[in-house]
Amino acid sequence: MKLLLVVPDLSLLGGVANHYLGLSGYWNSDIHYATYGKRKHIPAPLTLLPDIIVFICKLMFHRFDAVVVNPSFRRYQLMRDGIYVLIALIFKKKVITFFHGWDTALAQKLENRRSVFAKVYGNSAFIYVLYSGFKTSLLRMGIKCPILQTTTKIDDKLLDLPFPVKPIQIRRILFLSRIIKTKGIYIALDAFSILKDEFKDLTLLICGDGEELEAAQGYAKEKGIVDVTFAGRVDGMKLAESYQQSDIYVLPSYEEGLATSVLEAMGFGLPVITRPVGGIVDFFVNGEMGQLVDSLAPEDFAQAIRTYILSPHLCREIGYHNRQYASTHFRASRIAKQFEDDIRTYCQQDARQVN
Repeated sequence: MKLLLVVPDLSLLGGVANHYLGLSGYWNSDIHYATYGKRKHIPAPLTLLPDIIVFICKLMFHRFDAVVVNPSFRRYQLMRDGIYVLIALIFKKKVITFFHGWDTALAQKLENRRSVFAKVYGNSAFIYVLYSGFKTSLLRMGIKCPILQTTTKIDDKLLDLPFPVKPIQIRRILFLSRIIKTKGIYIALDAFSILKDEFKDLTLLICGDGEELEAAQGYAKEKGIVDVTFAGRVDGMKLAESYQQSDIYVLPSYEEGLATSVLEAMGFGLPVITRPVGGIVDFFVNGEMGQLVDSLAPEDFAQAIRTYILSPHLCREIGYHNRQYASTHFRASRIAKQFEDDIRTYCQQDARQVN
C-alpha cells in the first residue's frame, strides 16, 4: 500500500509527531508525508496555503491508496484538516481520520446540533479514536462511518532494553510531558513540595519542553521547591534513562487522548499516578497499575504518591505487571500492523467491491 499521512513537522515536539516518529520503523507500506502547520521560526498561519498546494501536488502526481489526517478535536484543527479531507475526496482518495487530542466542551456543542463537521468527517473510510467515550460522542454528532479504537505506542526498541531492578527505597518521581499548565506541571510541583516535608531524599525529574517551561522553573524557585531537575526535551537513550532512573511516574493532566508517556512509563516498570481522562480509563486498573486520581488538588496527588513511597515492594510488583502489559499491548510494531490491516479492511476491500 501507498499511504499519505498528513502530519505536523515531525521534528517538533507534539503527540502526533511523536506517534508517527515511533511508528516509522515498523510500517510495511510505502509511507509518504504531507506536512502542515508551524515550522521552526515560521508561524502556522504563513504555512497554510503553501502546505495545501504541496498536498494537492502530491495527490496529482502520486497514486495513494489512502490519505490519513490527524487532527485534534479542536476548532481550528477541525477546520484546517477538513480542507484536506475535502481535497482528498475531490481526488477520489479514501480518507482515514485519526482524532488525537479532544476538546470536551466543543464536542458537547457539536453533539447538540447537526453541523458541517459530521458531513465532512463522516465521509472518512473509518475514524480512529483513543478512547471509547470519544466514539460515543462522535456517534451523537451523527457520524455514520466506522469508528475504531486504537492506542498510542511504545517503540519496540525501548521495550527490548534490559528491565531495571528497582531499589528498595523510592527516591525519584518523574514528570515527562510537554511543559504546559493542562499537563498538570504545577500540580506535580506542588504535590512534590508537600512530599518533601516528609521525605527529605525525594527528588523530582521534569522532562519536556513547552511554552511554560521558564514559568514552571520560576514557579519552583519562587516557592522554594528544591531537588527539582528540569532536563528539557529528552529522546533516544536519554529518554530511556529518564524512565530507568525513576521510581514513580506522575501526570496530573487535565485532558488527554492517550499520553504516550504513560504507556512508556508502564513499559519501564513504573507505577503510574495520573487522572482518569481519555483512553487510559479503558484499560487502567487501580491498584494493579498505579492510581487514577479524580481530583486536580496537589494534596490528593501527594497522598496517592505517598502510598507508593511507603510501599516499595508494591512498586516492584506493579512494575513487573505494567512491563508485561505494555509489552503485550502497546508495541509500535503491533500498532503499525493493526493500522495497515484496518486500512486494507475498510479501504481496499471497498475498492475491490467497486471493481
